[in-house]
Amino acid sequence: MRIQLNKKIKGSTIIEVLIALAITSFCSSLAVIIYLNIQKSSLPFFKIKAVELSEMHMKNTLETKNFQDETFKNEEFTIKKTVTSHELFNDCYLIRMIVFDITKKKIYELETSVFKGK
Repeated sequence: MRIQLNKKIKGSTIIEVLIALAITSFCSSLAVIIYLNIQKSSLPFFKIKAVELSEMHMKNTLETKNFQDETFKNEEFTIKKTVTSHELFNDCYLIRMIVFDITKKKIYELETSVFKGK
């Protein structure tokens, strides 16, 4: 048996490792920026849906003349309806719809006044 002692071991130099690290960190930071931009662009669609839901519930409230506090739950939203007397006009109701997301963050608020009528 013969052992070879002058066999060369190949490896990476520190400069090659640093270059690979720089390229990897650049690509990962670019991916994070792209991901955040995609999330920002989907936010308006989320808000549009919240506006449509609040307007639909407001229309339903005005048609049925149901002037009681209620909470509506949707898969993504919680809509809280509050009905109070108007502070300036005693013969009017103030109806407020507030739309929250899953994390209880307020997304949209819709408010209208309605004559109480008899």
